[in-house]
Amino acid sequence: MKVGDLVKLKHDPGPVGFVVKIDKDFFGSTKAFKSKPVPRGYAIRDHREPDFISPTKRGIRDRVMVEWVEHGCEYIESDQLEVVSESE
Repeated sequence: MKVGDLVKLKHDPGPVGFVVKIDKDFFGSTKAFKSKPVPRGYAIRDHREPDFISPTKRGIRDRVMVEWVEHGCEYIESDQLEVVSESE
């Protein structure tokens, strides 16, 4: 995806728009501190201390400014967009 591409929302057959601006690596992270849930009936422990580090589900995403044909401009996360036509 680059500036000038024609895009639409992945799960919406609605309007299309043009990419105006891309902010690289704006949302998310590659790894996160996580803890295992404590089963019912077991002792309460300190939840501020993580149990392990693992990859995140969505990873790092870009913030994309899209100018919709019918609306105005809007910022959307890059994993929610689908490229319809690439610009030259």
